[in-house]
Amino acid sequence: MGFYIMLLSFILGIYLTIFSISRRKRKRSYMLLLVPGILLVIFAAYLARPH
Repeated sequence: MGFYIMLLSFILGIYLTIFSISRRKRKRSYMLLLVPGILLVIFAAYLARPH
């Protein structure tokens, strides 16, 4: 189950990050999507670490 959560958060985080960078001209939505995207990628990297 943790593997699927890691994959889902990694894919969703990359999607949100790329989507927000492509919409950079709108300052507010850019930051609202970039921060959760980066946090999801960091969370996926945390889940991928060996315990």
